[in-house]
Amino acid sequence: MAKIRHRLMPKLFRVFFPKRFTAITLSKSLCLYRTEEHLNTPRLIAHESCHAEQYARYGYFGFIVRYLYYTCRHGYWENPLEREARKAEEG
Repeated sequence: MAKIRHRLMPKLFRVFFPKRFTAITLSKSLCLYRTEEHLNTPRLIAHESCHAEQYARYGYFGFIVRYLYYTCRHGYWENPLEREARKAEEG
């Protein structure tokens, strides 16, 4: 698997990114965080790293389609991909 890069979100990107979300995974190798504090939070890094692994497992298009489908069908909190990522936070 490709090395996952954890980076601070560019300021311009934050303007379009809802404040209630602290991070976003954009691919199997890139996770962006809203602040330095978020970038240094092990649980959040584990959560976003799990999403990167999901991208690797399903491919870019496959992940996006699944994520949107599951969110529409189950809601954000019960989305199986989010549930798996929350479980990864526990170690």
